[in-house]
Amino acid sequence: MRERLAKLWADWRGLLLFVAIMLVFRSAVADWNQVPSGSMKPGILDGDRIVVDKLAWGLRLPFTDTRIVRWDHPARGEVVTFENPLDGRLFVKRVVAVPGDIVEWRRKQLFVNGERARYARLRQKEIDKLPIVGASRYRFYYEQLLGERRIVMLHSEPGSSSPGDRMAMSLAGSKAHSCGQYEAVAAAAGKALAAAVCRCAGTSACSTFPAFTVPSGKYWMMGDYRDNSSDSRVIGFVDRRNIYGRAHAIAFSVDKSSFYRPRFKRFFTDLS
Repeated sequence: MRERLAKLWADWRGLLLFVAIMLVFRSAVADWNQVPSGSMKPGILDGDRIVVDKLAWGLRLPFTDTRIVRWDHPARGEVVTFENPLDGRLFVKRVVAVPGDIVEWRRKQLFVNGERARYARLRQKEIDKLPIVGASRYRFYYEQLLGERRIVMLHSEPGSSSPGDRMAMSLAGSKAHSCGQYEAVAAAAGKALAAAVCRCAGTSACSTFPAFTVPSGKYWMMGDYRDNSSDSRVIGFVDRRNIYGRAHAIAFSVDKSSFYRPRFKRFFTDLS
């Protein structure tokens, strides 16, 4: 038996060592994750495989949530991967607010620390360059706030009234279903936010949220496709230890709706 094991080790040790090194590398240094949904359109599409820098803010002990050393923290505007606090799935969203920020979401307009985001609609020639099928059905804006600018995708103009606003107001004092899990997630910011998260998850009334302060060690995430994203408006705050890394680039991409046809133009493109 010893001779057999020694022979197996001699024959396969190169491959086994390579696999072990790759697993450690993907756990602590860098990884590539598939994007399962379109919540980050128009910048990231479902079917993209993104490269994630896990050394962006510190070094993690491989295969654990324990950080050996930390030299920075996620910043507003960065696209990050993290564990959904409700079900443990891997999500990709944008950091909208960091600990201590005061956030308000009013009729699809973002406010951070009392400053309202400015929205400038993209010109048609800019929209034509976006990789979005049926782009005429949506509205695209540059959202600029606190020195950061990104393109967001909406169904209606920021600031306009919508049925979702009226629904949120009509449900302001009621609970249509159990909100226990959302109260637990958002409790640090008070009952008003917990109730708003509950309404958003249960009725899609997500266009208006009360002002709240992001607690210490927590982050508020949102998708760039603001009307189709299960982000912090549904899952609540994201804990710092559950943020794995910064999305850096697109390694490759396939179109799931077209028999996984490669999108060659998206291969090796920088997300910035």
